[in-house]
Amino acid sequence: MTRPLNGDFGGTFPFEARFLDAAGVQLHYVDEGPADAPPLLFVHGNPTWSYLWRRPIAELSARGHRCVAFDHMGFGRSDKPPQLSAYSLERHVGNALALIDALDLTDVTLVAHDWGGPIGLGALLERADRMSRVILMNTWAWELPSFVPPFVREFRTEGLGEILALGGNLFVESIPGGMHRRDTDPVMMEAYRAPFPDYWSRAGTLAFQREIPLTERDRSAPLMASIHEQLPGISAPVKLVWGMRDPVFQPVFLEQWRELFPNAQTVELADASPFVVEDSPDAVTAAIEDFLR
Repeated sequence: MTRPLNGDFGGTFPFEARFLDAAGVQLHYVDEGPADAPPLLFVHGNPTWSYLWRRPIAELSARGHRCVAFDHMGFGRSDKPPQLSAYSLERHVGNALALIDALDLTDVTLVAHDWGGPIGLGALLERADRMSRVILMNTWAWELPSFVPPFVREFRTEGLGEILALGGNLFVESIPGGMHRRDTDPVMMEAYRAPFPDYWSRAGTLAFQREIPLTERDRSAPLMASIHEQLPGISAPVKLVWGMRDPVFQPVFLEQWRELFPNAQTVELADASPFVVEDSPDAVTAAIEDFLR
C-alpha cells in the first residue's frame, strides 16, 4: 500500500518527487516547467512543506516558468532527524545552498514565506550573483520584537512545547485556525498531517519555533543578525505580498521591510492571514507573475 506522503493527495500535488543529498540528509524537491527558464525558488516555512506552493507551481509552470520548491529537513518528504539540536538555522541555510548549487540555479527569483525568508535570503546572500528578484510573504529576518504573541512563546517552554508540538502536533492542527477563511479541506489537512505521523517525526516543527532568536544569546541570533545586516545591500528588485490579518507577522513587520526596501512593490491582501498562500492562492500567483514581467 502506498504511504499517504508518497501520494498526490487527490491530484492536488501531481509533481515528480526528486531528491538530493545535503551533507547526508535527503532533501525532497520538485522541479516543474521548462528546465532552461529562469527559476523561481519557493521556500516554505513552519509547519508546511512544498505542498504549500502547489497552485502557484501548477499555474506558473504551465505558463512557461521553471518552479523549484524543496522541503526543509524535518518537513514534507525530506529526512527528519529526531534530535531537536540538528535543526539549526545555519543547517537549514546550508541545505538551501546545497540545493542551489546542486541544481546550478542562476537568475533566481526567491519566493519565501515565514521561515523561508531568513533561510532563502541567508542562502542567496551567499550566492548574490544568482539572485534576480525577491518576493517575501509574511516573514522576517531579524530578532523578533518583544510583543511576540504569548502562544508563540509557549512552544519555547521546556515540557509544554513538547506536549503541544510533539504530542499534539498543534502546529499542523492549527493551520485552519491560522487561515482567514477557516477552510478545513480534508485533502489539504491530509497533506499537511502526512509528514508528521508520530511524536518523533515532529521535531523540526518545534525546533523551528525554538530557533527564533528573541535575544542575542539565542543560538541563531548571530546568523540572523548577519542576514539582517546584509539586507540593505540587496540590489535585486523586491516585492512584498502580505496577509494583513496575520496575528504574528503583523503589518508592523511589513513596515520594517518597507524601511529596508523603500522601492519595493507591495501587495496587501486584506483577507489573508499567516497562511497567505492558502487563503489567497490566485492573488499570490498573480502577484508573482506580474513581478516577472
